[in-house]
Amino acid sequence: MVKRCIGIDIGSSYLCAVQMVSTAEELCIEKVFSTLIRRGTDSPPDILRLLFSQYGFDRRTDIAIAMPHNAVFFRNLEGPRLAGTQTESAGLEKIPEQSSSVLEHNFPIQPDGIVAQVCSYRQAPGENYSVLTAAATRTSLHERLKIFTEAKMHPSLVETAIFAIHSTVVVNHPEIMTGRAIIAYINECSLTLAVTQDSNILIVRSIPIIAGSEGNIESVREQIAEVLSSEAQITWRKIFGADIEQGTKIYLVTTDKVSDYLAALLEEDLHCQATTVDPYAKVKTPTDHKSDFPICVAEGLALRVLAPEQTQGTNFLEADNANVKPTLDLKKELVICAALVGAIVLFSLVGLFVRLSYLEANYADIKDEITEVFQAVLPEEKNIVSPLVQLEQRLESFRKDYQLFASFSPTGLGPLEVLHNISANTPSQADMKVDDLLITADAVRVNGTCDSFESVYQWQRLLQEVPGFTLVDVPDVQKQPDTGLVQFTMLLSSAIQEKE
Repeated sequence: MVKRCIGIDIGSSYLCAVQMVSTAEELCIEKVFSTLIRRGTDSPPDILRLLFSQYGFDRRTDIAIAMPHNAVFFRNLEGPRLAGTQTESAGLEKIPEQSSSVLEHNFPIQPDGIVAQVCSYRQAPGENYSVLTAAATRTSLHERLKIFTEAKMHPSLVETAIFAIHSTVVVNHPEIMTGRAIIAYINECSLTLAVTQDSNILIVRSIPIIAGSEGNIESVREQIAEVLSSEAQITWRKIFGADIEQGTKIYLVTTDKVSDYLAALLEEDLHCQATTVDPYAKVKTPTDHKSDFPICVAEGLALRVLAPEQTQGTNFLEADNANVKPTLDLKKELVICAALVGAIVLFSLVGLFVRLSYLEANYADIKDEITEVFQAVLPEEKNIVSPLVQLEQRLESFRKDYQLFASFSPTGLGPLEVLHNISANTPSQADMKVDDLLITADAVRVNGTCDSFESVYQWQRLLQEVPGFTLVDVPDVQKQPDTGLVQFTMLLSSAIQEKE
């Protein structure tokens, strides 16, 4: 598998970029670019854009960058052993959570502006632990990222310079991975020291360097050597509580050609084995490659991505993303709410249309059933307009016809019963003659003649005793002068009268 990465180191007066490729067999430097930056006229974003447009760097590769050396602070935080942790790795995962409250007391940064990363974990004597922690301000991190954003670059790793150099030393001088050693990185204005044990960085210190007169180069070199020798002893004692052992390896990285001179002075003063770091010792380089500019930081940045199993370090980008709380995007939330409301309305309308279609289908089926019943009941009816209304009318007609012969009321009297009761209760001695008899659903009218008034009223009394008649009245009775017969009209009612 082939993988590429570009390491970019931007100093106060220079810019260096290294494009490396990793294959299954080897690590190779493909391209190197370095230039001095004039503060007043040169723009880092413009120079970065030239890497792709003019110098042939691959825009599709990962990009690793370094924080400014004066923007990063290192501290060894100490405390009791973490409860419940059985291994160093388990403790290392929990330390940032438990030590975050004390970061503000150990770094000159406001608590809300700290971006911190745990670098290494070391078990101290007794029940204590020591954690090497690197911190930077969120402002300085964003300022560094802004340079690359203007150049339309998006770094995937933001490392410290000393850990990038450590990666270069580990790959090109693998003997550092066993035993104790010191890495010294000298740039334009500071000295950075790192003490390692079995390739694990235990402590990092940054010491400002005050440059002497340019006319006295020898004096400046001696001053740097003196500061380096003294600070190396102090740093070593701080970790191991003793002087530097003879033969201890010291790896030198500088931005100018004084490494060999410093190496000789350190070997004489500290009785150690000083080595100038060679960034090309174990990596393949094109035959036509020529570079007189130090590339250790830029190469180490690329190695952090290409060889993660051999290197260690930090990534402030991940730490910053982990600490950033998601902000409320009101416009996005409104769009989501509108989309949800629209989806609800759409599904509601679809549901209504489905329900309407279902009801219409059922209504059509019911109409068909009604028509079938109508045709089965009234096959002679050919003009079908409103089956229900027509059936109701036909039933009403049947009801009226039936009432002529039988009562629909369970307690009423039928016409034949009425006629029987009238005939059975006619006085036998009276000469009764019925001229007209009208029987309706609940009333009977009898017109006739008899021989006397007494016969009429006697018949009335007999009919009043019949259970089926609720009212028997003789509203009109008179005697005919020419015949002497009594003519009468008798009204009988069989309807049930409601009691008030």
